[in-house]
Amino acid sequence: MRLTALLSLFAAATAWAPQPRTTIKSSTPSAPQSFDPLNLSDETSSPLPVRPEAVFLASALPIIAYPSVASAATAGAPNAVGSAFAAYGHYISMIGILACIMAERLTIKPNMSEEEEDFIAAADIGLGVWGVGIAYSGYLRAVEYEKGFDFYAHEPLFWLKIAFVGVFGASSFFNTVVIIQRAIAKRNGNFTPMGEKLSSRMIRICNAELTAIAIIPLTATFMARGVGYSQDIPWQAEAALAALVFGGLSFKYIKEALTFEDNPVSLTSSASED
Repeated sequence: MRLTALLSLFAAATAWAPQPRTTIKSSTPSAPQSFDPLNLSDETSSPLPVRPEAVFLASALPIIAYPSVASAATAGAPNAVGSAFAAYGHYISMIGILACIMAERLTIKPNMSEEEEDFIAAADIGLGVWGVGIAYSGYLRAVEYEKGFDFYAHEPLFWLKIAFVGVFGASSFFNTVVIIQRAIAKRNGNFTPMGEKLSSRMIRICNAELTAIAIIPLTATFMARGVGYSQDIPWQAEAALAALVFGGLSFKYIKEALTFEDNPVSLTSSASED
């Protein structure tokens, strides 16, 4: 190791060693030299030229003479490839969820056609698929990769993030249950146009989901940096609270969807629109 350091210092000193100053002579008669206290003219080269090959040698010598330096950057990142794929899956799932919610939000309206109803049903299926993807990749990142579960378990913001995810997932159950009910009714020949009351409620659910998507990454950024980290709070209590939030809100939204009574679209208004 001492030899490596000495070789590096020697190469760096060689790279920055002063070189003889050279003067570019011109065939034309020399003109009187102008005032140039900062030596900005082109008549002479820089007094300290740097040779690129020597600079490269100075940078490469530690790696050549001591190979373990080359792996120092990855020594503290085991399973780097798996961690990268898990992170990519997490981020791409977030984008997929956002796209599906926006598709529902921009399509839901009173008196939708059967094709539009089929479209929001497909978007809701996509939302479920991307939701499974983000849950699985998030599990891998919390348990298998990144800082490890022992860190996240004692990070209150981690459980706050889980609680927000629970609110997001529970609220999405309303739209999912309604869409399933309407798809079954359509298959049985009992399709009725969606009224103003139900469509407004579904749109508000989409707005709440979009708000949650904006808040959850914010808590994740603080969580990853250890803000609020504490081993004094039992993580089991925090986990139980997050589970209680998810379970309670899931029951609320599913019950609301099953008992929701819509204001049917009047036949006169439908005929006027046609």
